[in-house]
Amino acid sequence: MSTPQVIKGFDAQGRRIPSKDLDELIRAALKSGNYIRIESYGQHNIGCRLHGDEPITIEVTGPVGQRLGAMGMPGTTIISEGPASDDVGWLNIGADIIVKGDATNGVCNAMAAGRVMIGGSIGSRGLTMTKWNPEYDRPELWVLGSVGDTFAEFNCGGVAVVCGVEPKRPGTVLGYRPCVGMVGGWIYYRGETDGTYARNSAREQEPDDVQWQWLMDRMPEFLDKIGRPELLETLSRREEWKVLVAMTPQEKAKLLKGPMSMAEFRREHWDKTFKNGDPLADLAPDLDRSPIPVIVTGELRRKKPVWTSPGAQGKPCRDCHLCETVCPTAAISRQESDERFGYVSNDDKCIACGFCRDVCPVSIWHMEPLP
Repeated sequence: MSTPQVIKGFDAQGRRIPSKDLDELIRAALKSGNYIRIESYGQHNIGCRLHGDEPITIEVTGPVGQRLGAMGMPGTTIISEGPASDDVGWLNIGADIIVKGDATNGVCNAMAAGRVMIGGSIGSRGLTMTKWNPEYDRPELWVLGSVGDTFAEFNCGGVAVVCGVEPKRPGTVLGYRPCVGMVGGWIYYRGETDGTYARNSAREQEPDDVQWQWLMDRMPEFLDKIGRPELLETLSRREEWKVLVAMTPQEKAKLLKGPMSMAEFRREHWDKTFKNGDPLADLAPDLDRSPIPVIVTGELRRKKPVWTSPGAQGKPCRDCHLCETVCPTAAISRQESDERFGYVSNDDKCIACGFCRDVCPVSIWHMEPLP
């Protein structure tokens, strides 16, 4: 490889230059060569949207700010010789990004293509909301150590490899609650987990022959990129690896049970908690304990509508049928005898909603307590 052009992230007085100015220096340098070494000083968006007719290589040797390789383009390779900050590979659509140390939160967030290789561990929410167009290769995340909480949330096609070498938390290399809302892709992992992965989104299995071959074909390149080729034999023991695969819609449909019915709640929870399902059995042993419906009728209703003409306004009923029309349970009916008419409410149907009282133009109906 030719000698790189060197760009410094600080001026002649040692003061940090803005991220925008550093980006302009990088783009200007690409006009005369495709191999650049950046002595960064915490600048953000290094390697963002770089493209050209020839492959581009960016080496970063200083402290790296957020969004290293954000919106990375195909043909771009970005190498950080140390750790990196948040959102490495954010919206990456094809770049290869190598971080030889740890990376913090949001690695590969919304990535659609390309590869991100981490020589240490990463923070929370890695590989979240990834995308995948079947006409292109799947986005890949390789992590030598462990990942943080909420890993692969809403993953939609990305592939992750978590090697479990010197993990930050040895007891859970995948962090807490991985794979929530995951609808595509799969995750290879090696090491112990806390078992909190979302079982309605992913299923755990041993790698089959095709999956294992895929992993072994790519493992040597990953280890070479991060400078750890001596680990190949350690990471080639098939019995130490497992795979979390996104469940298909058909598999998820079999898990859907629907809401718990009232009868099931009473049988499985209420009756088992209380003696015979009655928390007041010792206080009122003779109390009627038959089930009470949500909307009571008959004697259990607290009030009932009564028709009296003339009504509260001193006016007779207009016989307009409004009360009969609006009653939601058809409890009101018109009766006629000896040239007189009246309206009555069927106690077995009435739900005491008071609609008849509210719509009556002369206030014939009123609600009376049950005796």
